[in-house]
Amino acid sequence: MNLLKQKQALLAPIIVLVVVVIFSLTLASSVNPTPKNLPIAIVNEDEGITVPTKGEINLGKIMVSKINEVTNSQKESAVNWIQVSSEDKVRKGLDDKKYYAALILPKDLSQKQATLMTPNPSPIEIKVLLNQGMNANASTMAGQILNNVVSQLSMNIRTEVLSELEKNNTLISANQASVLAIPILNKIENVNEIGTHTANGNAPVILITPLWMSSLIGAVIIFLGKKKANMTTSVNKLKVILEQIALAIILAFVAGFGITLMADWIGFTIPNFIDTALYLTIAYFSFHILISAVMSWVGFGGVALFALIFFFAGSIIGVAPELLPKFTHDWIYSWVPMRFGADGLREIFYFGKELSFSHSMVILVWIASVSTIVLLASAFKQNKIQKEQQLSLNE
Repeated sequence: MNLLKQKQALLAPIIVLVVVVIFSLTLASSVNPTPKNLPIAIVNEDEGITVPTKGEINLGKIMVSKINEVTNSQKESAVNWIQVSSEDKVRKGLDDKKYYAALILPKDLSQKQATLMTPNPSPIEIKVLLNQGMNANASTMAGQILNNVVSQLSMNIRTEVLSELEKNNTLISANQASVLAIPILNKIENVNEIGTHTANGNAPVILITPLWMSSLIGAVIIFLGKKKANMTTSVNKLKVILEQIALAIILAFVAGFGITLMADWIGFTIPNFIDTALYLTIAYFSFHILISAVMSWVGFGGVALFALIFFFAGSIIGVAPELLPKFTHDWIYSWVPMRFGADGLREIFYFGKELSFSHSMVILVWIASVSTIVLLASAFKQNKIQKEQQLSLNE
């Protein structure tokens, strides 16, 4: 027997190459995570001042205009600046996960800038809000971007003030020199903090990963047991499917409360044990029924599909969508069920939300509902035995 003449041996290089290409694509999100259109809010509360020789001056408007000018000049901007009218509105937007960060220009911005020309200047305080809970890495990047923006604004103001003082041959005091060294102070505040013992904000992803794997394994075990059951008629099959759904509910509670209990025992900070456990229970049931519904129609081969989803999604669901390559964002991240599971858990962990019908919860319920209908419909699909019986009757 010549191994090289066997079909499997000839196909092996092609299969290996396909596997290499598929699994190498999972590395795309980690090569160079570069932000694209990262939503950052900017609030201009500057009330401006009136200068006898220059009229009304609003430094905040000038700063916003310069920021927009720089952004518009770039072909692909790292930041999507969103103007918001007040700090209260921007804080609500942060809680609603609209922005990764916010830059707040104070009411006395122009007034304090004018004091820089006097012997007793007051430094300008600009507030930076970082939305840690939305995504720790993305909020850190947003913070770095805002630090650079504030540093650039500070340098521009210092240059303008010194140029004006030099033009007037004005000597500066020691206090004035000290403030002009850093005329703008950056006051950073973390919003929706990730806290400690949450794997640097990755706790939701870490908990969803074993939940997905356990739902896949649970669905496969029940599917194998289901194949041995008496399903010669549609009524028998429907009865078995109802038992399958009942078992899925039991496994959901076991997995949901089990993973939460283990996470708490390991040392994760669980903000609300019951809400977390119940959310994971619902997520497990949604995943389990989805997998079961697909296998009920395509057979055991459906496992490969969900295994691929795990390998692809596992490396990207913890990455902010604005940091993902376009292909990964549009064709993988936008629809993988694990992503919705992690997003909903993030709201419980970092946004103080209770178990409710959030966007992520609604998606999970829809997945579970549609999958249940598809699974029940498979009861009326003819199996091999029924087809043979039908053929014999026709003969």
